[in-house]
Amino acid sequence: MKLKEHFIQNLDGWRNQAEERISLMGIRDGSRVLDIGAGTGNLSVPLAVHGCDVVAVEPGEAMSEALLIYQQQQQTRPITLIQKPWEDVNKVELGDPFDVVIASYSLMITDIGAAIQKMQEICTGTIHLFWFLTQPLSSRLNTELWPQIHGSEFPGEPTADYLWQALYEMGIYANLAVEPGCEAAYFQTIDDATHDFYQRLNCTKTEQEAIIRRYCETFLEKNSNGYRVAGRALGAHIWWDVE
Repeated sequence: MKLKEHFIQNLDGWRNQAEERISLMGIRDGSRVLDIGAGTGNLSVPLAVHGCDVVAVEPGEAMSEALLIYQQQQQTRPITLIQKPWEDVNKVELGDPFDVVIASYSLMITDIGAAIQKMQEICTGTIHLFWFLTQPLSSRLNTELWPQIHGSEFPGEPTADYLWQALYEMGIYANLAVEPGCEAAYFQTIDDATHDFYQRLNCTKTEQEAIIRRYCETFLEKNSNGYRVAGRALGAHIWWDVE
């Protein structure tokens, strides 16, 4: 319920951002679009409003439920929802080729080469990837807490320059534009933040939870929306036409 409440509360802000991004990508009304890692539907639903034939891939149960609620509220044309990780989706269940493929901050994938190759095989138009150009704000927390919790340095996370290089090595010479990126998620309470970071940091012990709680109480920024890691990470929009 907290996820749905948070999503509905921030619906207008996300909708404006989605419309800007749809315009930036040049997606025409009625296009056939694949949204990989669709989350709560912040791109899938506005695309459906524009008359697009949308297939949304989202493995998370709570996220998928929120997406369907959003779609029903907006009374759009149906959205095909596939509740699987992208790695487990086969081309047969995706159906006809897509005019546009999107993966927006959803590339938490071990074999990025295979993931991209599958996108190439089911797209006849343009592929758009959005990813962090600078370390995401969650990595700041990992960098500061990982040594205290696990006794070793946090190695960091691959950023958009690594992603672009991987594409280059595949013979894909993509465009890249810097964008403001994503703010960190808000948490309604310190308990919510502690629980999320406890899972994110692969914790298993009570004393680790206490370390995280102290950090949250000391360093998280609080405003009317709740608690969050302060700041904003730069993002990148990477795109190319499938030949």
